[in-house]
Amino acid sequence: MLKTNMEKTKDDVLFRIRKSIKEFDEKEINSAVTEGIDKGIDPVILAEEGCIAAMREVGDMFESDEILLLQVLAASRAMKAGMEILAPEIEKAHAELKHHDKAVISSQKEDEDSIRKSILEVMLMVNDFDVIELTENESIIDFIEKDTTLNIPTDCKRQLDEVIHSHPEAAILQLCNS
Repeated sequence: MLKTNMEKTKDDVLFRIRKSIKEFDEKEINSAVTEGIDKGIDPVILAEEGCIAAMREVGDMFESDEILLLQVLAASRAMKAGMEILAPEIEKAHAELKHHDKAVISSQKEDEDSIRKSILEVMLMVNDFDVIELTENESIIDFIEKDTTLNIPTDCKRQLDEVIHSHPEAAILQLCNS
């Protein structure tokens, strides 16, 4: 079966995204992602079949000792650069949905947790979650107490508070129904 020009363009853009992540090329991923958006390719497809697929390959390469942790971190930085462009596009593409669940993500370490957190963030966003990422120095307790604009439900705040107090050292991810 022959591919349409749009399918060829999509395949080319996805290939470039995956390649740029595996080669740690932030300029190229920005170019490929921007081209994909400009050509009308769904940003969720760019994220899932481009960025996430590439990081899955990078993870497999790391597990089989083909690459070093430093290379995984470099690939993660490239993916994050592309996701900074894709995130608002994904949000716009899914803004018509009335109901979004919320995910609160906190990480106190930068290294390996950053990679996991970035991948998790993308996966949550493409599945219509509003992702609330706390800054490195922001405690979840402080966040809960000062939250006024994000409308986190009282039940969710209570659940977060219980988890925090029972596991203070844990990196916490709490999904809340709004």
